[in-house]
Formats: sequence, C-alpha cells, structure tokens
Amino acid sequence: MSNSCGSSTSEAASLTVNTLPAIVAHPVSLTKCLGEQATFSVTATGSEPLSYQWKKDGQDINEANTATYTIDSVTSSDSGDYNVIVSNDCGSVRSDIAVEFCFLSWNFCLQFQ
Repeated sequence: MSNSCGSSTSEAASLTVNTLPAIVAHPVSLTKCLGEQATFSVTATGSEPLSYQWKKDGQDINEANTATYTIDSVTSSDSGDYNVIVSNDCGSVRSDIAVEFCFLSWNFCLQFQ
C-alpha cells in the first residue's frame, strides 16, 4: 500500500481450502453367532480432523466415535441397522446402512460353514 506519505508492505496472507468428508469404503453387513465379535469400519477422506458417530437403528451409540465400531460379544439385541456419520468443519456425510444379524445358536451357524 502506498500514499503521499510513503508505502507499506503487509505480511503474506495464506488461504487454506478445506474439503468435505467423503466415504470411500462403507461399512458392510455382518452375520454373527451369539458371543462372536463384530466389527464395522468405514474409510473416509476430507480435511482433518474427521469425527465419527456410529448409530444403531438411527440412534447414537455412546462412545462409538472412531473409524471402527466393535461389539466384543454379540447378543440378539445387537441385531439391527448400523451406520456412521463422518464430519469435519465443512460438513458431514452419512454412510450406507450395514445390517447385523445374530443367530441364536452355534449349531445353526455351523450348519452353514
């Protein structure tokens, strides 16, 4: 900038362009027997930091806020529709729904292996 009194140069300004989150690998449906471990995962891109919120049947799952969600030992009440919301400062995106089925006995599962 300059005028009749002289000139001055400002510090350089920078521009950072953030990107919306995008899901590149959606969670997949699972079929598990009672007592087995079930793990859902998502792969997402976008400007960091990315945040995650897993849902079961449309309701938030407490403390399920990473790219993977694991149920250590499934029960019949774990059957349902699971998905995840991935967010950052630019917005959010919802994954496809993955369905988990739980079978009532190990014998039933062994018949299909």
